[in-house]
Amino acid sequence: MEKTYKSRRILTRLELDADTDCWIPQAEISWDEGDEKQHQTLAGPNDRFKLIDEAEIYALEMAMAWIDVECVEDLTP
Repeated sequence: MEKTYKSRRILTRLELDADTDCWIPQAEISWDEGDEKQHQTLAGPNDRFKLIDEAEIYALEMAMAWIDVECVEDLTP
């Protein structure tokens, strides 16, 4: 899934952990800062999501929460 949130691009990826038989939610966040491309990779727990849809929702929410924190920090003097 791809989504733009607060001028940042979120790309979610899911990986199946063979040991736990659970989906690992992952998100790649990218944005422009001046002339430079920035990015952040996030990964969630590997033992919680048996359903791929739940893992994808978690990955998106995890990325949006990270962006919210970063945007607040950008405003702090």
